[in-house]
Amino acid sequence: MFITRFFVILFSLIFALLAAGIALAIGIMAPELVSLSSDPIEKFAFFAVAFFATSFAGMSAFVPSVILIAVAETFDIRSIFYYAIGGGLIAAIAWFMSDISLQLENTTDLSPITYGLQLVAAAGIIGGFVYWLLAGRKAGRWKDPYAAA
Repeated sequence: MFITRFFVILFSLIFALLAAGIALAIGIMAPELVSLSSDPIEKFAFFAVAFFATSFAGMSAFVPSVILIAVAETFDIRSIFYYAIGGGLIAAIAWFMSDISLQLENTTDLSPITYGLQLVAAAGIIGGFVYWLLAGRKAGRWKDPYAAA
């Protein structure tokens, strides 16, 4: 039962990080979405930004997320607010610890992002919500062999 739960947690965490990265990419590209055409270069640019945002979210949030999940599994915390607020806090802390906005300012044609903290906090909340949907609702149930599935 624990091995199965481990893989559910791992899959859910990867999926939540992917959802947070996609939300981050959509937020970064939102000012430019009105001017996107059917040009394949622009579509490639969107997916490149999505890949970068997903890898950034995964890189900076993996270890804190594992700690948050371990606490939730240990103390049977199943609240949606725990995961959403935890995801938002992890994203905000990652934003303050690795502010890359200055390095990226002159490297792309995208308009400058002036709402970066709000954007990453929203992406973290979305990631926390997706994790709660997939695995957080049943946190700690693996410890009780008589719990309903």
